[in-house]
Amino acid sequence: MISKNRNVNIFDYDWISILIYVGLILIGILSIYSTDYFHLKENLFQNYFVKQIIWFAFSIILIIAIGFVPIKSIKENSSLLYLLGIFSLIIVLFIGAKINGNRSWFRIGSFGIQPAEFVKLTTVLGLAKLASDIDFNLKNVKNFLGALALIFTPILLILLQPDLGSAMVFASLLIVFYREGVDLKYFLYMFGIAFLFIATIYWGKNLMSVIAIFLTILINAIIFYFLKKNILLKSIIPLSISLFIIFSTHIVFNKILKPHQRNRIEIVLGKKKDNKGTGYNLRQALIAIGSGGILGNSLEMSTQTKGGYIPEQHTDWIFTVVGERWGFIGSLILIILYVLLLYRLIFLAERQKQKFSRILGYGVFSILLIHFTLNIFMVLGLFPTIGIPLPFISYGGSSLWAFTLMLFIFLKFDAHRKEDW
Repeated sequence: MISKNRNVNIFDYDWISILIYVGLILIGILSIYSTDYFHLKENLFQNYFVKQIIWFAFSIILIIAIGFVPIKSIKENSSLLYLLGIFSLIIVLFIGAKINGNRSWFRIGSFGIQPAEFVKLTTVLGLAKLASDIDFNLKNVKNFLGALALIFTPILLILLQPDLGSAMVFASLLIVFYREGVDLKYFLYMFGIAFLFIATIYWGKNLMSVIAIFLTILINAIIFYFLKKNILLKSIIPLSISLFIIFSTHIVFNKILKPHQRNRIEIVLGKKKDNKGTGYNLRQALIAIGSGGILGNSLEMSTQTKGGYIPEQHTDWIFTVVGERWGFIGSLILIILYVLLLYRLIFLAERQKQKFSRILGYGVFSILLIHFTLNIFMVLGLFPTIGIPLPFISYGGSSLWAFTLMLFIFLKFDAHRKEDW
């Protein structure tokens, strides 16, 4: 029997997830301290690791505040929160501060807030509210397109900043679609589009167009020869779509993407080497990780960190510090902690009794998963360099607060899972 007025205490929260969270925070602070060690400023509060400790202190306040907010209120206001998030992305385009070429920050003196980080949470809440409606079924084409529009609205606004890395993160919410029963064929179509995009960049639009036409003729010939069926008219539509994607990719890659973005993609695909330009960070990152060996180096022997060879090492490139400072073992421990947290989120999501909290759980899982994988792949040269932080590890108040809110709001719903809210 479901209790409507069950009192929830701190022991109802999932302490495995909380302990992993604290462990990741500590690793992050120690890693940021390593980047500061050789460049400590006289004013203690100007050092990144001290600022990160302050951000963490405020995170604890946020966690406590979440405990006082009724979960029914969070659910009922999820749509409003989503709209406020979208509004913040529109406003930042007009009055936001331009940093590193992106107009994506609200600045008040030396303090900055990046709304895109918090919109990840509001989008997850908005999707959970929409998809948990009793009459809503993602298998319905109209509902499917509506949910896609909800996700792609922040993507388009963030691309206008432009911030390609943050925009890509929202695509991970398609994992929620799969969990909620959307046919696998739609995801195969998306993988097909992604393959055409990458192949066109690698081989060029002319060769890919020839290959697409040749494969269409070949498939038609094989089917006609063995099955005596003429599918020429039916094959015109997929061929036309393929050619459209190929030529669109050519336009986007050569006309819309900036030179440094094109260079990063070509470096990952092996089409170009630029160790002194765009590829400099990647080369130095691999040297740092490789120099760590099995057990890592002391601070004095961490030459890449000591010499400051990797720009922004305390933010998006923080995994290089882990690799150089604590070696393969330390990197492995960090990865295991992330995997355990992600596994735990799936476990918690699956035990939810209400659709809203299950979707919320899978949304949090999706966002953390793509941040974790793409950040590490970026540092290892397996993915183009994009500006996304490593959750709970990278320096930054906006990302730390957003990830903290995301995790602990879901943990609050999990603690109340037996209630009829």
